[in-house]
Amino acid sequence: MDLNHAYKASNGESNNSLDSSLDVKPMEKPATDDAVRTEKRKYHGAAVMSHHQISVMSQPLTKGVRELIKKTTAFMSCSKSKPQKLMELGPMTYAHSVLTASEKPLCHMELESSSVNGFADTLQDNGVSDATLVEMWLIRVTRRKRVRYCFRISNGVLTWKDNRMLELDTIKDIRMAEMAKNYREQYDIMDAFASRWITIIYQVSPTKLKALHLIAPTQLECAKFYNAVLTVARQRRELMESISVPSSEAFANIHWKVNVSSKKADESRDTLSFEDVQRLCTKFHIYCSSNYLKRVFKIADVNRNGLLNFSEFCTFVRMLKKRHEVTEIWQKIAAETRAIDFEKFYSFLTDVQCEDMDAQLARDLFNEYSHEGYMDEDLLLKFLTAQPYAREIEEDYSRPLSEYFISSSHNTYLLGNQVGSMASVEGYIQALQQGCRSVEIDIWDSDDGPVVCHGKLTSSLPLRNVVDVINKYAFITSPYPLILSLEIHCRSEGQIIVKQLFDDILGPLIYVADHSVGWPSLRDLKHKIIIKSKKLRVNVDMAADIYHSTSSKGSSYDSEYDVQSQPSSPMPRRGMRGIHISKRKHRVIEQLLQISAIHGITFRNFSLPESKTPTHCFSLSERSFDNLANDDLQRLAIDKHNRRHLMRVYPHAFRYKSSNYDPIKCWRLGVQMVATNWQTYDLGQQLNQAMFRVTARDDWPWPSGYVRKPEYLLHTVPKTSFIRDIYEAVHSSVVALSLELLSAQLLPKPKLSSRDGEAHFAPYVVIEVLGDGLCGPIHVQNGLVTAPNQVTSCRCPENGFNPVWKTSLTATLNNTGFNFIRYIVKNADITLATCCIRLDYMKRGYRHIPLYSLESSRFIFSTLFVKTDYRIVRSLF
Repeated sequence: MDLNHAYKASNGESNNSLDSSLDVKPMEKPATDDAVRTEKRKYHGAAVMSHHQISVMSQPLTKGVRELIKKTTAFMSCSKSKPQKLMELGPMTYAHSVLTASEKPLCHMELESSSVNGFADTLQDNGVSDATLVEMWLIRVTRRKRVRYCFRISNGVLTWKDNRMLELDTIKDIRMAEMAKNYREQYDIMDAFASRWITIIYQVSPTKLKALHLIAPTQLECAKFYNAVLTVARQRRELMESISVPSSEAFANIHWKVNVSSKKADESRDTLSFEDVQRLCTKFHIYCSSNYLKRVFKIADVNRNGLLNFSEFCTFVRMLKKRHEVTEIWQKIAAETRAIDFEKFYSFLTDVQCEDMDAQLARDLFNEYSHEGYMDEDLLLKFLTAQPYAREIEEDYSRPLSEYFISSSHNTYLLGNQVGSMASVEGYIQALQQGCRSVEIDIWDSDDGPVVCHGKLTSSLPLRNVVDVINKYAFITSPYPLILSLEIHCRSEGQIIVKQLFDDILGPLIYVADHSVGWPSLRDLKHKIIIKSKKLRVNVDMAADIYHSTSSKGSSYDSEYDVQSQPSSPMPRRGMRGIHISKRKHRVIEQLLQISAIHGITFRNFSLPESKTPTHCFSLSERSFDNLANDDLQRLAIDKHNRRHLMRVYPHAFRYKSSNYDPIKCWRLGVQMVATNWQTYDLGQQLNQAMFRVTARDDWPWPSGYVRKPEYLLHTVPKTSFIRDIYEAVHSSVVALSLELLSAQLLPKPKLSSRDGEAHFAPYVVIEVLGDGLCGPIHVQNGLVTAPNQVTSCRCPENGFNPVWKTSLTATLNNTGFNFIRYIVKNADITLATCCIRLDYMKRGYRHIPLYSLESSRFIFSTLFVKTDYRIVRSLF
């Protein structure tokens, strides 16, 4: 469907005049469907849809668009699979930034005309099919040139030229107007193009993002293109949502009409062959083996003719979607009856689900999910699917900064390894969108002014771009203070520029501390930026040049006192022009110290006067921290220090692949800023995200980035020896844990080799109990204990749609507040999805818990169904 054939001269003289300033090269022919299908670029992995927060700052538009929506929900994804003629859907994920409360993905813009909304309606009426949905001429902007191409959205793919394409499923964000200002400045594009500019951020590998910069011929065309992308993404989500509804008849009815016929008379016709049904299952991410589907198909095919009419198709869907484990729960509640009343529901709610709820609230809940005063099995499933898995935590934000764990990032500007990867503002954007409250900025001199990089080990980016992004995204998910951890490697001249940039861009957001008193409450620090900088006693020579040091104490660029060896001849990279590496550590100038509320100082001893100043902070590499923590007296001294003062721990420099350490060892000693590599979603980062899943308020879905420490880590003690008494009291309390893993829903498709085949698809789950240690062995039923803290379930052959395991375990844990449960869904040695949950946050009873991709995006429809119970069996005192 060709909705916009070409960019014509009739778009207006002003646009042509502006476009002439771009030096646009002649237009290129659009890519054809054949070109798309013959595209040789390889993508790996399952299609992964995202439910993404797109933040677009409004700017006045002169041709009818009054305001671009500031925060628009869209459903994008992170697929890396090769586009197919059959458009597969799922497994969809929310993008990193949001679990939004809004369910309106389409961008509804206020217009003087109905052009955009009419355009969206046309797309919606057309449906998601193999037809071309939109064709539009746009200018693509790169560093070297500006070229006009015909961009086409077809089969869920955006194409231009004959061999250039990106799947809509890989889009992570769309930036427009002010939110894309840093990119326009980077390419020297005038502000006059702001209302016509679109930047699409998309993923090409787990650790690599790319940006596609486009200029539309008019502001209205810009809005149309934006709506086209969102409309296609919304419809993809809606089609996947239809499979998750409890009513099998509703699902069958929807897809019979879409794929067969909407006429009532056609329902009796034998229409669907096994191949048709198999294609439908593939399209909707129902990953079962052919043999499994054939068995269900044969049972549903009552007249044994190899075809299904509508009634038989309903039977097929009902059998496929049957949740046998829920039927067993239903039978325990309802006994022999077909429906339950409120009294039985309330008993289930309090006795099994362990909900502390009065009768009136319970009745309101029952009325929401029951029909005419009764609830059947389907309605119970609907209730169980909709209930939250996590408790509502009422966090206290009235205490000073030092009493909280702070969500912290290490080398935030990196998207990959510590050596040879790209520095990008996207690292800051992703971290801030996920609720990070402490980001790191390594600042170096260059011929073009201060830049942010990892010395000469990575590419660089202008400091101004970083500060601009921080200004825009600092409080997008959390209103609580953001800490900028500065590592300043500039001479005084460069530092003056740094100070000026902070003043010009951040200005009144910067918190200027009264160093004679302690920290105000988090509530008083809302929407404030706290700067942390190094305070050297004297100008000191570094132990050796950072590329020739033989020391191996810590991180090369993130330490006040540690110097780490690095490759002797780092490869120069694009974007590294004229970076100056000094052999001296430069004293931070007084002007920067004056706006720094946190002063990083070199750790020498916990008893020195400098260790007791209100706003000092010790920064330790994980190795330095381990060396101290391995000594009993020093470990107690760390705990005592962190009850009143700040400490930051960061990954050791040997983690050049950006892996992470175990953050629990730092939290248990009260370290506030446990910095991790957010670009790597390994165990360390999964624990970090599990810790900070506390939201800023009840009606806000994003994490606040702050978690108050357990009470036993907050009591001030006059002597270090008193801490031992606190530990003894804590360990007198233990937690009795009981877990039952029942099933999964809509697992992501594994990547199987042609040699393995689908018969080798047999998903299983590894359950890990993480934290401060077990008080005894784990006991398991219908599974194996594969490590002291690990249980592996049985396998469920050929079924990734609704596999059932029924594996249970019991264990006794120390009650320190740092117990986590991690679920790893695997097929053979391939990890399909994970979920890590802090036990204190978990609701008891039967719960559907979310699963996450290896890139940390939450799957919208993929879940584990578990039953959890935990109780304190001995009181603390």
